[in-house]
Amino acid sequence: MQLSEDQIIKLAPDAASVKAGKGLASVAKWVLRGASDRALWGHCQGSGKNPYQTQVDLQNIAFKCSCPSHKFPCKHSLGLLFLHASRPDLFMIGEEPDWVKEWLEKRAGKAAEKKEKADKPVDAEAQAKRQEARHKKVLNGVDDLQGWLKDLVRSGLLNVPERAQSLFAGISKRMIDAQAPGLAGMMRQLQEIHYFGEDWKYELTAGVSRAYLVSESYKHLDRLPLEWQDEIRTLVGYPQTKEDVLANGEQVSDEWLVVASESQQQDRLTVEYNWLYGRLSGRYALFLQFLVPGALAEMALLPGSVVVADVVYYKGVASTRVLFREQKGTGEPFIPLGKGCCTGIAGAMQIYRESVTRNPFTYEVPVLVSGVRFVIHEKQVWITDRDEYLVPLTVGEGCKLKGFAVTGGREFTGFFLAGERSWRVLSLWIEDKYYTLSNEYNG
Repeated sequence: MQLSEDQIIKLAPDAASVKAGKGLASVAKWVLRGASDRALWGHCQGSGKNPYQTQVDLQNIAFKCSCPSHKFPCKHSLGLLFLHASRPDLFMIGEEPDWVKEWLEKRAGKAAEKKEKADKPVDAEAQAKRQEARHKKVLNGVDDLQGWLKDLVRSGLLNVPERAQSLFAGISKRMIDAQAPGLAGMMRQLQEIHYFGEDWKYELTAGVSRAYLVSESYKHLDRLPLEWQDEIRTLVGYPQTKEDVLANGEQVSDEWLVVASESQQQDRLTVEYNWLYGRLSGRYALFLQFLVPGALAEMALLPGSVVVADVVYYKGVASTRVLFREQKGTGEPFIPLGKGCCTGIAGAMQIYRESVTRNPFTYEVPVLVSGVRFVIHEKQVWITDRDEYLVPLTVGEGCKLKGFAVTGGREFTGFFLAGERSWRVLSLWIEDKYYTLSNEYNG
C-alpha cells in the first residue's frame, strides 16, 4: 500500500510530529530500509549507540518502534513513511526479517482472537433482564422530559437565547441519570445552537419537536415495527453491542472507498467519523471510532484509500453505521462515479427526500454528486449544476478557500452531507485527483 503525504499527515498525532517526521525522511538517517506488501521496516540512527527499530503494518495501519516516545505514531514511523512515499526505490523489496514477521504474526493472532470473541453467541436471557430494568428507568426519565419540554413551549421561546447555557444543563443531567444518553445529547445540541444567527428559531423548534417525538415513540415502543424499535432505542441512547451487531446485522462485502473523515470533540473524547462508499454495492457506511488522548485508533482509515472488507450494519431504519467484521486487504483508489452517484443536484435532492421520508429523524443524508461547481452569491457559498439548480453550503473559511483553489470554478464530483437547510461538502474529485475538505466537525 503506497501512502501519499496527505494520508501520512492524517496519521500524525500533531503538527510537531509531522515536522520531526519530515526531518527524518532522509536516506542518511536510515541504515536499513526494507519493504514488502505487508510492511515497511528500518533502522534509524539516533544519538545513541544502537539505531531505533521501526516497523509499519501497511495492511492494517499500525506502528512499532524501539524509541522511548509516547506518541503514536512516533517521528521515526512517520519519517519512514514519508521517505517511502517520496523515494520507494530506496527500499529493498523482499521477505520481512524475523523481528518484523513476529510482530505481524502477533497482530494477526490478536485479530483472530477478537473475531472469535465477537462471533460468540449473546446470552439473550440475561440481556433481556438488564434491558427490562433499564426500560423502567428510562420511562420515568421520558415523563420528566416531556413535562419539561411542554413547560418550555408554554413559557415561550423568545428568551431562550439569553439563558441557553444554563437552561438545558439540568434536564440533560436528568436524562443521564435516567440512562437515556441519546436524549441528553439532544438537549446538549439545543444548548449549542448558534443563537446569534438568524436560523436559531428553526433549529430550536425542530430540536424540541424531535426530542418530544422520540420520547413519545419510546413510550409506545411495543406497538412499533421491529426496525423502528431498534431505531428509537438507539436514539434514546441504548447501545447496540458489537456482539449483537456482528451476530444479527446485515453483512456487506465490498471494496470500501474512504470518501471522508472528520472528528468531533466531546469533553476529553475524540469521535472520529469515517464515511465509506462501496464500489460494487453503491452503499454508504459510517464507521465511528472513539479515542481518548494518546490512544491509537483501532483502524487507520485514510481519506482517499480503499479497504477490502466485510462490514456489518447496525440495526435501525436506513442505518448507515457499521462495524468491520474482517479487513481483507487494500484496493486501488477510484472515483465513485458508479452506482449511487447522482449526475446533477436534482437526483441528489430526490435521494434526500426519500431518506427523510423513510426516517424523519435523519439529520444529514450522504450523497455523491457529479457535474457541480462552487459559486458565491451575496457572501454565501453554493453549488450549482448545468440545470442551474442551487444548494447553499455550510463551509468553514479554510474549506471554502481550498475548494475554490483546487476547482478553479470547474465542475467536480463531490461527497456531501445533505441537510434540511444546507449541505456540507467533505471531499471532492477533479481531474482524477482526490481532495479532502473535511474540517474538525463541531456538530
